[in-house]
Amino acid sequence: MTALRFGLMTHAADDWSRLTERWKGFEKAGFDALWAGDHLWSALGENGYTQPRFDAWMLAAGIAQATSHVTVGTLVSAINMRNPAVLAKQALTLDHLSAGRAVAGIGAGGNPKDGAVAGEQPWGPQEKSARLDEYLTVVNRVAAGGELSFEGSYYRTSGVAGPAPVSPKIPVLVAAHLKSSLAVTARHADVWNSYGTLFSQLARGVKLTPQESLAVTAQRSKFLDEECERIGRDPKTLRRSFLLAFTQDTPWVSVQQFRDTIGGYAEAGITEFMFPFPLQGEHSMDVFHEVVETVIPKLQAGESA
Repeated sequence: MTALRFGLMTHAADDWSRLTERWKGFEKAGFDALWAGDHLWSALGENGYTQPRFDAWMLAAGIAQATSHVTVGTLVSAINMRNPAVLAKQALTLDHLSAGRAVAGIGAGGNPKDGAVAGEQPWGPQEKSARLDEYLTVVNRVAAGGELSFEGSYYRTSGVAGPAPVSPKIPVLVAAHLKSSLAVTARHADVWNSYGTLFSQLARGVKLTPQESLAVTAQRSKFLDEECERIGRDPKTLRRSFLLAFTQDTPWVSVQQFRDTIGGYAEAGITEFMFPFPLQGEHSMDVFHEVVETVIPKLQAGESA
């Protein structure tokens, strides 16, 4: 069976010493990756208070400093918030700071709230995909080290030079859901990420049921396979990941529910799972601790969910 990977995402600001101890504890507990959620806007939390956020790349650097072997990256950095050469430099710096553990998580900017805070006008789906294509071209080239001059329709850069990365290649994770952005993902990404429900659906109050989310994720994964084959890429070289945060899945209500949820997505080709922490939605911390101690190690070793 395929060995699965598991990670947690920090998405809200907290006392820094508390966060540091939490990250150290997560690594000791056996998680494979720790992620920094990247948003400029601040979510409205429980009881109407605003939930502040840190800068994601500084947050990722803090995670890297507090840990020694987990993968560290952003989940995900929208392209309407940073110039691609700037983001590539951030990824290179995180790669060196973490001794080769960095992942550059990137998305086309599905959440309009971030763009509004950044002062950007909304882009249509086709423009988003075209921009994402150019953006990933710049990121992959700069993050590989050396000099780059690039002249695209949306992004231009010259004279930027990066040091060679510590790792053979800084993995690029791309969150994508529409066919146009999935096609770009097949061309540029090392890891595909999905969260099931589109932000446009969330804005309308729509959250996919577990069955709907699983079905649409399997369809998107199948399209990625077809797109990889169309361009001559082995689909197996594109890893698949899923952020369980925006659907009605409830993996933390029981051990069996966790196994059932993970098993369904694993059958659809997902091999890496991310969860926000603090946990969202209906959950039990007792179940969380039991799963972390007794279930996740078995799934990491290749046991079927």
